[in-house]
Amino acid sequence: MNPLEAIAANRERHETNDTKAQADNDELPQLVRNAFDAGYTGPQIATAARVSKERTYQLRDGRR
Repeated sequence: MNPLEAIAANRERHETNDTKAQADNDELPQLVRNAFDAGYTGPQIATAARVSKERTYQLRDGRR
């Protein structure tokens, strides 16, 4: 599974299973960092994560 697929799977689990939502939210910043490290762009990651491009950079940098 490539980093974008891992992010998309995380978001799918988050949306369909409230009991795991917090664990998925906790995992997302590391998945985003992995995707950046693998060479994906902010817009590509944002699409997979279903968040804004700006939010991907916040997640990567540990802000908010």
